[in-house]
Parts: sequence; structure tokens; C-alpha cells
Amino acid sequence: MVPLDAVAAEHVRAWLGEPSGPGLLDLYQALADHRQGLWGDDPKVPRSVLLLREGGRQLEVFGAGDPEPAVGWLCRRGEKSVALMAPKEWWDAVEQRVEGVERVDVLTLSADASEFKRASSAVVTRRLTAKDSEAFLAPEIALEWALSGWGTFRDLVERGVGYGVPFGSGFAATAWVYSQAGDYEAIGVSTVPRFQRLGLGKAVASALVSEIIHTREKIPLWTTAPENTASIATAESLGFSTAAIETSLRWNRPKGFIRTR
Repeated sequence: MVPLDAVAAEHVRAWLGEPSGPGLLDLYQALADHRQGLWGDDPKVPRSVLLLREGGRQLEVFGAGDPEPAVGWLCRRGEKSVALMAPKEWWDAVEQRVEGVERVDVLTLSADASEFKRASSAVVTRRLTAKDSEAFLAPEIALEWALSGWGTFRDLVERGVGYGVPFGSGFAATAWVYSQAGDYEAIGVSTVPRFQRLGLGKAVASALVSEIIHTREKIPLWTTAPENTASIATAESLGFSTAAIETSLRWNRPKGFIRTR
């Protein structure tokens, strides 16, 4: 596997096409933006592609195309635990090589103009601007993956969109597009712990979803764990319904864990 340049990324986009559903948006976006972290089985005409993101103790990976040789190469990387999102035909290739692989469901909901129910609230929200970088990235509200699809806050506000509930010099809650590709925009919502359960997250998410649907004319996506009933309830109250259930493969990487075929 070799790092992909812009030409190779465009080759992958040609055979991968535009997303037909909510899956693998992060990979689609990375290919469109020619981001670092893309790997393929050939420097010019790859048929197997991976997007790798380093984060703390975990390696976040998205894969597409032929599972080989990408799976073999990925399974030989032993420095971190791995979370892999890839098509179903990749699963056996991973599980034949690695012991203790856990299959974790990831629920994605979507809404359209006919389904969306804007929240009725007195909560004040406003659109994020380039001047809000410090407030957005404040430790009490920023999430580790908040800018993983963009790289910089400036890219988020210039090409995506976000909203916040102002509080002092910062925000009590924020909602933003964390990944986009084709007709889809996936949203993230974060509320400062001491302001949770006050409806601020729902209010700021409602403002964001309204812009995504009515101004940007895209389909908003809300992703969460199936057991996160509070998150699902908030999404459903805004008119979201289940769009897809994907599976993430996750495994730890202690020394000697990988087996050969």
C-alpha cells in the first residue's frame, strides 16, 4: 500500500462514484479534497483504498474497493487499536487474520423537508463564523473528531456550516456539519455538560438542519449508537428516521494478537 496523490484519488473517485447512501462519507470527502491519510494498492490506478486517521489510542479507518491487499496491510499494523468501516465483503478478510474482532452497529438517521420538524424554542442560536474558532475548540465543548473531516475550522465555516448557542465569550452548545459528500451532510452536536438536558442541543441542531435542508438543499444525517436512546429521541423529535445501520469492525492490538492465514 502506498500514499495516494491527487491523480490516484481522482482515479478512485471515478470507479467509486458519488455516494448512493449515507455510508463512508468520510472517505468520499477525503477523496474529493485529496486529503492526507489516503492509501491504495497502486500509485496510479488503485483498486483498493483506505483512509487512515490517527486519534489517541485508536486508528480510525474507512475502506472501499477490493479488500486485498488493503486488509492484509492494515492487519499488520500493530501500534494501535483499530475501528474499520468498510463493505461487508471486507469482514471475513479481517476476521480470518485477527482474533477478537468486535462487530459494532452504527445507526444513521436522515430527514427531508417533508419530515423535518423545526424545534419551537426561545433559545438563541447563531451561525458560526471564522472568528469562532477558539470558542468552538474550547475543551469543554470540542469533540476529538469535530474537525476530522475538514482539517481546519476555517474549512468548516467556509465550505460547511455550523451553529452555536452563545454563552459569555463562548458557546453552551454547538451543531455543525462534520462530514459531507454528494447529497449528504452528517452533523455533530455537542453541549457543555452543565447545560445538558435544557433543550439547547435540540435547538442548535434544529437551526443547523433547517439550513441544510432549506438553504443548502442537502440531506442531513444523524449518526449514533443504537443504544443511545437520548440521541435517537432528539433526532426523531426533529423528524429524523432510520436510514441505515452500518457495522464497524473493532479490535485491540496487543503484541502477538494477529494471526496468519
